[in-house]
Amino acid sequence: MGLDFFVRHLRVKPSVSSSSVQMVCLALLFLFGAVGGYLYSGYCHDHASVMLSEYLNGYCQLFGSGGESAVSLFSAIRLYYGYIILAFLFGFTVIGVLVIPALSAVYGFTAMFAIGCFARIYGRYGVWLAMSVLGVRLLFTIPCFLWIASYVWSAAASLLPGPRGKRCAPVIYDSSYFYRLFVCVVLLMIGVGMERYVTPHLFHLALQGLSIG
Repeated sequence: MGLDFFVRHLRVKPSVSSSSVQMVCLALLFLFGAVGGYLYSGYCHDHASVMLSEYLNGYCQLFGSGGESAVSLFSAIRLYYGYIILAFLFGFTVIGVLVIPALSAVYGFTAMFAIGCFARIYGRYGVWLAMSVLGVRLLFTIPCFLWIASYVWSAAASLLPGPRGKRCAPVIYDSSYFYRLFVCVVLLMIGVGMERYVTPHLFHLALQGLSIG
């Protein structure tokens, strides 16, 4: 009975309210991961300082070399689509019931760990640096991830076996499943373009502020 109750409340044949509940759950896991990432950044100060120095020097060299973008197309696609594609694929597996919420927490951890490292090393200007580097990416990827992950989480739950070895709910791989992926692909491609041609200029402006400060 407990498994039936879990699946009945997790699955989305999608009503707005049930989809919203799942999105809130994933958002909370993201926030928990973000808190963990920020706290952990305080334990990696020396190592993070070296890594950030190398990262900033490399970024500045690429930007100052005259290239239009300091981020390769492949790197931008990997950064923008990685978590979304993983969540989408795990929606076809039973293990996705556990992996998808874990992805949300890990995503929050890694995002806030990077911001925390900037902030702890460069102070308040580090926040501006972090937002210049990560802001555009997070603006696109977080809403897309939560939107599609809330749906595929339900799809994975529909694969769970019941007490007699049968599925507890009908599988919900309908047109909405792939529609969400299509919309996210389009939106993230816009983000990839901004990552390559807008973010470097935002970073340059933030770096000027750091130099003046």
